[in-house]
Amino acid sequence: RPLEISAEDRELLESLIRTRTIQASIMNRARIILLKAEGESIDSIADKVGLNRNSVLLRLRKYKEGGVANAIYDASGRGRKTEITDDEKTWVIDLACRKPTEFG
Repeated sequence: RPLEISAEDRELLESLIRTRTIQASIMNRARIILLKAEGESIDSIADKVGLNRNSVLLRLRKYKEGGVANAIYDASGRGRKTEITDDEKTWVIDLACRKPTEFG
């Protein structure tokens, strides 16, 4: 069954796909939703975008739960945690901006 999407969502997804400077993962996520809206099967979509079936199902579920933004972009807090604090960055910058003669 085709996924029902609004005309506004379709226009946004198509504009994302046409953008040349967008990340490949975002473009693939937009393609998943558009292909499902055209009535493509899950397996067919997975083959076309080069992902596995579970990844396609995840994006479709995220779209149904929260719309385009939820399906396309990852939630904040994902990925590797920072290893250096803002205070430590300030200290390094301060140190780098000093003259070597200040250290003896």
